Amino acid sequence: QMNPAALAKMIQYFDENKMHVNLHAVSHDICVQTNNLKLRMCSAGKRQNMSKILSLKEKRVLCSASSNVIATRPTVVTGENSEHILLFPPGNSPMDTLLNNTDRNNCVVFYSSNSPCVETCIKSTDNIFPGLANWTNVRKEGMNVFVFGKLRKYVGKETGNDFLIINMLMPLYRCTSTNVVECQNCLKDDAVNPFCLPGKKSILLYFQEMLLSVIELFLS
Repeated sequence: QMNPAALAKMIQYFDENKMHVNLHAVSHDICVQTNNLKLRMCSAGKRQNMSKILSLKEKRVLCSASSNVIATRPTVVTGENSEHILLFPPGNSPMDTLLNNTDRNNCVVFYSSNSPCVETCIKSTDNIFPGLANWTNVRKEGMNVFVFGKLRKYVGKETGNDFLIINMLMPLYRCTSTNVVECQNCLKDDAVNPFCLPGKKSILLYFQEMLLSVIELFLS
């Protein structure tokens, strides 16, 4: 079972290196031990090259020769979202590339800095569930986790039911960061963990988040 503290260290690394939507395959012990974060990440040069390619709106990029790191961004021309890009087409997707090149005992983490896009990823006829099902079918016995960070602005309490559907296929986690990164499973006592849903926010916090979003957009 995924150790939330170990996951928090991984997500902190992803965020610090601006890997906002990525797939990562790591050894099992990295996902369960907090003192063993030896990620086979890209070199600094490859990370810079990855950022450059993604800034040019490339559809996807393999970050390492072993294909243990795959990152992407939404496709502006077609409107295809990042989750869909990494999971489709089932059987011949970037996810399949990663799964074919990783040990079956490894831990596979799908991280998106934003919550799954409800209208497109979950409720549309072109939803991501076939891609997620393909992932779990290929790795029935493996440790697989879907992780997100910020909640999209239109996410409401009712979205919890959609999150439960994802959690039926694989564990769904949310990781947030204030001074430190904290991760929690979105399923708690057979219900949606409030940690994964929007709470009441002060007006000041709301405008702070808007300002940060504008700054991130400007710097990206």
